[in-house]
Amino acid sequence: VHDTEVELVPRQECSTVKVPRTESVPEQKCNQVPEQKCETKHEEKCSTYNEKQCETKYEKECETTYEEQCETVNEQVCDTTSETKTEYVTHTQCTLVTEEQCHDAPEQVCNTVQKPVTKYKDEEKCSTTSEQVCNTVYEQSCTTVVEKECTTVTERECSYVNGVEKCWDEPREKCWDEPRQSCKQVPKQMCRDEPKEHCTTVQVPYTDYEDAEECNTVNKPVCRPVPVSQCNDVQEPVTSVVPVKKCYTKPRKSCQQVPKEQCKDVPKEDCKDVPREKCEQVPKQECRTEYRQACHTEYRTVTKYDDKQECRTLQDRVEKKVPREVCNSVPRKECKQVPYNKTEYKS
Repeated sequence: VHDTEVELVPRQECSTVKVPRTESVPEQKCNQVPEQKCETKHEEKCSTYNEKQCETKYEKECETTYEEQCETVNEQVCDTTSETKTEYVTHTQCTLVTEEQCHDAPEQVCNTVQKPVTKYKDEEKCSTTSEQVCNTVYEQSCTTVVEKECTTVTERECSYVNGVEKCWDEPREKCWDEPRQSCKQVPKQMCRDEPKEHCTTVQVPYTDYEDAEECNTVNKPVCRPVPVSQCNDVQEPVTSVVPVKKCYTKPRKSCQQVPKEQCKDVPKEDCKDVPREKCEQVPKQECRTEYRQACHTEYRTVTKYDDKQECRTLQDRVEKKVPREVCNSVPRKECKQVPYNKTEYKS
């Protein structure tokens, strides 16, 4: 016979988890830095200067002498005398006179007249209209909405550090749009028309007459004396002393020096400036801007994930069959030799 026994068997269950750690990763950044490079070149520079060249020429040189020659000429002699001269000057002379000036002034004239006036009285008017009676019922309305689902995947990322490629597993979140059906109870109005009598008080117009004052504006002339300036042109005599020039002819003896020219050939040195060109090598500096690459290492913080194994001990229930000895009382026939007497009869 076997009995069933339950035994707790310990077992270890392990799983790999991602443990984040932060480390500084060197990263090389380069910039273009301008540099000015200069070099000296020689270029030919020419300038013009004047060189003096002379030659002997004969020029005619003349000498002027003067001789006195006289003649009788008529000369005009003038004297200045004063004379009295009268001129007439025109100027404006003004006087003040009084004139009457008139203008129209507005004046209001009023009269009492009967004017029609519209007045109102109350009257009740009734009408039958259809009134809409509505009830709200709810219907189920379903729409398809898109929900964002995300999961973490591990992607391999590499970068070059000092020319050496380094790679690591970078966890990234990957998302997609998952369609879902969303249902809700939407209220809906159910309406019907019901007749209803409405009575209102309305204003009915009628005409009545009332006294009213009616005014008009009329223009009436208004006059007043105003001083006015009257001007006339008046001529006045002005006497002045004017110089007068009087001339007459008077003979006189006039003498003058008459030139007389005597010439001879005289040697003379004639010099003139002749342009000459002089050239020389002049140093000239030429500069240009060149760009060189300047690099420096910067560190950026990178979060990496290491695999770590975490284990826990679980107990499993194990059933096993155990043999058990069962004893029963079983009848058994047991025999033994028993002596007995046997009697025989002889005939």
